[in-house]
Amino acid sequence: MSTRADRLMEFLASEGYRPILRPDGDIVFKHDGGVYAIRFDPKDDQYLAVAFPDFWRLDNEAEVVRAIRAATRVTIGIKAAKVLVFEEARQVWASVEFFAVGTEPVEAIFRRILSVLRAAVDRFAEEMRASEPFGDERITLAREQVTRFQHGN
Repeated sequence: MSTRADRLMEFLASEGYRPILRPDGDIVFKHDGGVYAIRFDPKDDQYLAVAFPDFWRLDNEAEVVRAIRAATRVTIGIKAAKVLVFEEARQVWASVEFFAVGTEPVEAIFRRILSVLRAAVDRFAEEMRASEPFGDERITLAREQVTRFQHGN
């Protein structure tokens, strides 16, 4: 385990989390009902990502399209957050990625990172709900109303 991963494991434990170091080098911990991960890049000792993987499952292609639109809006609208749609796996992830020398900067803003992730997930859910397609009966009713209006009924 790297010194950085060691230190972050200690930090998470001191904050009351129960971190687990996975064989791939990621640190996994539970927070607020979800499973989060701290991801490293072995080729870049300053890169770090805190992610909320697979927080939303996509059922079909129409939902994938809606998710891509929602993810783009969230990524543009919330500082430091990225929402990624993995089309093949039909999963949506949120992450905060950044560069830091050592672990002190991460520790100093860790609660804010988690807050940003929660805001991104919540906003994504809002965007998805707002973009839900109408059921057939609502579309039919709307068409009938338009037809009546056009014919003066």
